[in-house]
Amino acid sequence: MEFSEYLKLLGAILTSVGGATVVIIALSKWFGDFLSKRLLDNYNNKHKTELEGIKIKYQGELEKTKTDLEKAKSQFIRYSEKQFDLYNDLWKVLLYTKHQADELWASAIPEKIPAFGEQIKLTRDAIDDNLLLIEEEHYDKLIELITQFDQFQFGKIKLVEIRSKPLEERENITTEQAKRTINQNKRTKENFDNLLMEIGQSFRNQIKG
Repeated sequence: MEFSEYLKLLGAILTSVGGATVVIIALSKWFGDFLSKRLLDNYNNKHKTELEGIKIKYQGELEKTKTDLEKAKSQFIRYSEKQFDLYNDLWKVLLYTKHQADELWASAIPEKIPAFGEQIKLTRDAIDDNLLLIEEEHYDKLIELITQFDQFQFGKIKLVEIRSKPLEERENITTEQAKRTINQNKRTKENFDNLLMEIGQSFRNQIKG
């Protein structure tokens, strides 16, 4: 075989091998692109499914939260309305009790003391009966006010007893003792007057929200 024929044979082999290589490379590229696309599609589908699941889950939780908020809002409105009515009614009771105390301060008439004591009891009952609707800080002040009313009643009873004693017994009671009782009643009245105004302001703030 001549040298030129060897060259032709070698060229044919190289051409054959080169063509196969090109085909292999092309197939490899196509398969790689196909596999990558499939993997990417699978990932996207899985990711999309997970996102839909999360969306549905949180959508349900959001709806439940909205329902709970609406329920809480409705309950708060009903509570506020009842509290508004209570504070208005309770304030009227407190003012009436103060009015009776003012009358006793102006004139310590013995016949008025039992009615004042009964009014204190009614006021205390009104507070206790509506405990669930009264703010804690307001309740504490109201109980303090009732205590002041009780002390004022006691002071008036004491003063009436002093003035109602027979003349022979009054000799043992000095003017200073009577004056101390009157001054103590005055301080008690000033205390419950100031406390009542403080309660009125706190009631007003509570109603305004």
